[in-house]
Amino acid sequence: MNRTREWFEAPYRLGGKEVSGRFVVPSGIRCTHASTIARCFREVPSIGVITTKSISLLPRAGYREPILAQYAEGSYINAVGLTNPGAAAFRAELETIEIPADKFLLVSIFGGSVSDFVEAARILAPVADGFELNMSCPHAKGYGAEVGADRALLCDITRAVVAAVDVPVFVKFSAILPDLAGAAKAVIAEGAAGITMTNTIGPALVKLGDFPVLRNGLGGLSGDAIRPLGVRAVMQLRAALGPDTPIIGMGGIGTPAHVQEYASVGADMFGVGSATAWLDSAQYAEYFAQLQSGVIAAASGEPTPQLSTGKPRLEYFATTLESKQELSEGLFKITFAELPAAYAPGVLGGKFFFLMLPEVGEKPFAIFSAAERSVIVRKVGIFTEQLWNLEVGSKIFLRGPYGKPLPPQQNKTIVMLGGGTGTASLLEIAHQYQPDNHLAFVLGARSCDGLYGLDEFRALGPVHLATDNGSTGFSGYVHQALAALVPMLTQRPPQDLIFINCGPGPMVRACFDVQSQLVPGDQIFGSIEYMTSCGVGICGKCASPSGALTCIDGPFLPLPEFEPVSKPKTCACLESAKQR
Repeated sequence: MNRTREWFEAPYRLGGKEVSGRFVVPSGIRCTHASTIARCFREVPSIGVITTKSISLLPRAGYREPILAQYAEGSYINAVGLTNPGAAAFRAELETIEIPADKFLLVSIFGGSVSDFVEAARILAPVADGFELNMSCPHAKGYGAEVGADRALLCDITRAVVAAVDVPVFVKFSAILPDLAGAAKAVIAEGAAGITMTNTIGPALVKLGDFPVLRNGLGGLSGDAIRPLGVRAVMQLRAALGPDTPIIGMGGIGTPAHVQEYASVGADMFGVGSATAWLDSAQYAEYFAQLQSGVIAAASGEPTPQLSTGKPRLEYFATTLESKQELSEGLFKITFAELPAAYAPGVLGGKFFFLMLPEVGEKPFAIFSAAERSVIVRKVGIFTEQLWNLEVGSKIFLRGPYGKPLPPQQNKTIVMLGGGTGTASLLEIAHQYQPDNHLAFVLGARSCDGLYGLDEFRALGPVHLATDNGSTGFSGYVHQALAALVPMLTQRPPQDLIFINCGPGPMVRACFDVQSQLVPGDQIFGSIEYMTSCGVGICGKCASPSGALTCIDGPFLPLPEFEPVSKPKTCACLESAKQR
């Protein structure tokens, strides 16, 4: 099927909208929070459709990390487990953003019964331009592929959701569904507007030595390895459904040639997911601009440009536990025999690693000291409890480093503020800024027992302490100790002051309030402990209020990235017109 430049560039009708942009963000990729959805629509004009993560009627916790692994170049396995906050909570989140008039929000839903689907759809209908019925998740028992394989249930769900909502309904299938053409014709007959093809394919198993790399064990395959299956499935669908039914093709799309493969067999829109791993927000926008221009060039018979893509580092490095030191009750330091490289002091400033214990899980940690190859850990759950119980000499797997260094500074006064385990991120950043700047530290904990590394910090600059219970230093919180230092800080020109904050959200935000009275927001940086599960910008869990992804845009972000983009107010006349 020949897709011309004019076809690709022209707006197209989808439901009640004229949509601009043939690219689609698949479900569960990057745009899993409202803030990131808004940012992608705002910054990436070639994206016409964003699919939300799959939402159920009630909240679902999903699987513990690791949730993503790379098993070959450009090929991945994942098992997130349909994690979501439930329909009511997600609707409340989506109500904080505005979807542009020429863009389409496709809300993905799933369930184990007809009523689950219908109730979720009814709750989410006011914020949805359309629905995608997830009938093909390959690793969640009782959902997805198990539902899609039951023809009667598949038809009952499609018919009921179509009757319950006034927006288009797409059905998402797997390329390996038996009698795919028959299933597609059946749901179209029940009122579905189109098909999404393909979901990840599985269940599959990837091992790290003797152990499954994913915490769930089984997962779904994505990326380059499944593209031939996706292309064949779209060809089958087009032959079965004729020329008019919209088909969203996806599975291994990453270049203009891949788009052309899907276009040639009848895809109308093109989902791009795994290829965007490791792209920060600016690179993500540039990638889609290059992909769009490449597709248009190819359709015109012109040479296609080389795309700038990310190179995700998902391989694990095996090391051993060299030592373990209890700092206070529930707080300890571990050191490794080796890191993946011999990092000079400061090279790891603003970066982090995932620590992984096979069949237990993985979590992100900053390196406290590259020289001693150490991290600081607080026992707060299953994973950190298992870390504490490890014997010296036990094997640990690392992957990384992830994250971006903070911007270079010269001849500034840099005040670093840390609370609890957040303090562990500051020492390497301090080394990054030595000896070209003047450093000072404000470090806090609940009590003096929770403070650590003081000799190392004092070797780099003056240290001011704060404890909640007054057991040492300032009696109070970190932001209050900072406020007490304002007279001293204002002796420096405001343009020479930089603030760097790391710790619990309330502490960091309270510090922001003090600092924003002294300097502009681009001189204030912070890291808040958002959920981080993949490290390469795919799962989208670590979205900031602005839609930045802290795993690849941060983890240290300037103050404006912590401020939500306000939803435009609709004037009363427009609201009245809507109601009419």
